Amino acid sequence: MNQDLEFANYLADLAAGVTMAAFGFGERQSVERKADRTVVTATDQLAERVIRAAVRAEYPDDGVRGEEDGLAQGGNDRIWVIDPIDGTRMFAEGIPMWTTLIALRTAGEVVVGVADAPALGERVTAVRGEGAWSEGRQLHVSSVATLADAFVLHASVEEFVEEGQLDGLVRLVTSTRGSRGMADAWGHLLVARGAADVLVEASECFEWDWAATGLILSEAGGAISAVRGGSPTDGCRLLATNGLLDDQVRAVLGHGSDTNAARPPISP
Repeated sequence: MNQDLEFANYLADLAAGVTMAAFGFGERQSVERKADRTVVTATDQLAERVIRAAVRAEYPDDGVRGEEDGLAQGGNDRIWVIDPIDGTRMFAEGIPMWTTLIALRTAGEVVVGVADAPALGERVTAVRGEGAWSEGRQLHVSSVATLADAFVLHASVEEFVEEGQLDGLVRLVTSTRGSRGMADAWGHLLVARGAADVLVEASECFEWDWAATGLILSEAGGAISAVRGGSPTDGCRLLATNGLLDDQVRAVLGHGSDTNAARPPISP
């Protein structure tokens, strides 16, 4: 096994030990709202500290960039990009569709990605050039090429309302064969396995939201980008697809619908 992938899996195991000890089906946890309006639990913070400590112990020259504690620059060009709990709202509500995301960025390119959903017993991994895998099965996106035949996932309706994007969402979902409210990394993974064809986020996303899943999607034949087009940058809205529907989705949403993308990117 690729040594970096092996270590990423080890980090995911460590995080699962923390998160699963606190997670309970149907048991809600208290959350705090951060300055950016997203929510956080004490478990998010503890899991990230555990991951950072493990990186320092094994690879002291590597940097870490995480959602909760920002960037700790290392002494080389290797950065571990982590989100201890992607989908904290789900986690806090006792719903098992949340993930731990771990990626390794080297010289500006993500080369390893792990998305672990421990409450569902599923882990997806990717190494650049070697495909995306889950439980020994290689993942492939769908071959759906028309929006009318596509199954679309999207962030919560209230997020689209808060961002002033509800009209675009309605236009999109009424142009497809079906839709469901399902976002965050678990939605990205459903696109990667071909269970859905498109995922549109409503709120600002950052590198830890797409580093691991972006590689997984790419290795499965799909694509992740900013809604307005181009590679994602901090503060954009994300669009995850099978790689065949991007232009059709953007045509329905309208480029001007992405107000967040007009903000200057935040440096990693």
